[in-house]
Amino acid sequence: LTAEGYSILLKNTHNSRSQEARCLEELLQKDIDGVIIEPSKSQISCRHLHLYEQLESYGIPYVFIQGCFDRMEDRPQVLMDDCRGGYMITKYLLDNGHRSIAGIFKADDGQGRMRYAGYTKALMEHSHKIKNRQILWIDSEDIREMELVSERILKRLNGCTACVCYNDEIASKLIQILQSADLQVPDQISVIGIDNSSLARFCEVPITSVNNPANEIGKCAAQIILDKIDKNMEMYSAEFAPELVMRNSVKLYNEVM
Repeated sequence: LTAEGYSILLKNTHNSRSQEARCLEELLQKDIDGVIIEPSKSQISCRHLHLYEQLESYGIPYVFIQGCFDRMEDRPQVLMDDCRGGYMITKYLLDNGHRSIAGIFKADDGQGRMRYAGYTKALMEHSHKIKNRQILWIDSEDIREMELVSERILKRLNGCTACVCYNDEIASKLIQILQSADLQVPDQISVIGIDNSSLARFCEVPITSVNNPANEIGKCAAQIILDKIDKNMEMYSAEFAPELVMRNSVKLYNEVM
């Protein structure tokens, strides 16, 4: 955007629905040409759709990144194929001999629903039952304080040889919880994440993860806005394929002690 002569105004919602509404209200008072939006808690029905309708009535183009509200799925959006990401990491564990695979997913985020869908798809393809007792749903606020529910997490993982995590933040916190309980990763339990963030690279146990192409998603979203503003092109959506990045947090099941 800068290369094309546009200035950038950044607003952080801190994943708060009320803050997102306030940000949109403020933007509607400014002379802006377009908006790129990462929605807050996209799994929960949006109560400020009227603000997006105002953007449209003012002729301000907008595009969602990393998710979209369920009632706005026809709007332009750029995201990773999250279902494929969840499928990929679960299948990788299955291919490594794991059969009892737990899952920790984010409940208030549409990406959590899609990554869970990929997890269940991989298990069903291998004729494995979906066991609710091995699945834990947590909200955004819970992630920051995962250690407070460590007993509940360990109970869900009891008897499992591996755990699929919604993202690298959850995976890194889970590794800390497991190590505090004298469970070694990956010798006793394998852990896998999504995003290929710095947490995955620099965690005490480097985490096998799926690369979420954030830079490419941002560039694509900006190009969609520019094409609309400068060329009056029809807006469009785009989806990026995930890629597995293998590190040290997964072991073959027959090597797990």
